[in-house]
Amino acid sequence: MRLVSFGPVGQERLGALLGNGERIVDLNKADGSIPSKMLAFLRGDFWASAKRILADTGKVAPAATVERSAVRLGAPVPRPGLIVCVGLNYKDHADEQGVEYPKAPLLFSKGPMAAVGPNDDVVYPEDVQQLDYEVELGVVIGRAAKGVSAAEAGKYIAGYCTLHDVSARCAQFGDKQWFRGKSYDTFCPFGPALVTPDEVDPSNLRLTCKVNGQVRQDSNTNNLIHGVPQIVAHISRGITLQPGDVIATGTPSGVGVFMKPPALLKRGDTVELEVEKLGKLVNRIV
Repeated sequence: MRLVSFGPVGQERLGALLGNGERIVDLNKADGSIPSKMLAFLRGDFWASAKRILADTGKVAPAATVERSAVRLGAPVPRPGLIVCVGLNYKDHADEQGVEYPKAPLLFSKGPMAAVGPNDDVVYPEDVQQLDYEVELGVVIGRAAKGVSAAEAGKYIAGYCTLHDVSARCAQFGDKQWFRGKSYDTFCPFGPALVTPDEVDPSNLRLTCKVNGQVRQDSNTNNLIHGVPQIVAHISRGITLQPGDVIATGTPSGVGVFMKPPALLKRGDTVELEVEKLGKLVNRIV
């Protein structure tokens, strides 16, 4: 299943991609018992109803579907409660900096207002001088998780997505902590869909990032230092994860700030980010 949130900013409705992904079914219009918002869907028990609709799309009224190209896709979870990020979590990214691999996931966060859709613009703030890109595997939590073991972590995951961890390096390094530099509005595009775990193995996915068509990052999630189950377990030891919370699992080598010479983003650039089987983000820097 590939769930989406579609519509104008602040008015996104819950949908699911049909067939090859060119059409969206509005799940609430197809079955009024299903909520019209992603967060309400994740907080309830509506998976079986959604699966029934997708198993027999011939019964879906035409008025309950829309062409994907005719609507804006928002972030699958338009306003997450938490966006928890993992730093230095790819072997190649740590190697390019010449630092040791962290013994446990290195956590920081992004503010929820950073969340935007897969094709939304990223705003280059006036007080920023060093803007950077990072392609990441995103994880969306589906059930409240506290004290979860790595072996059980998969039961608490609603799905996966492609995520763009935009970074203001000047603020990140200047503040000596990462929150402000990672949390400017529009600094977390993700999507295009929440892809359910039955469709994808997160431990072996190619992920790439291009800037103006030039490949900058090209790696695989098999280079993660700490895998998805270990990350969920580590966070949930002391922090209760709620449905709709998002985890950004880290970025591989090739970010702009560590290139020689540095190759940071400029206004007018286009960034294309893709995780295998999860879909592509295309964000213009404005």
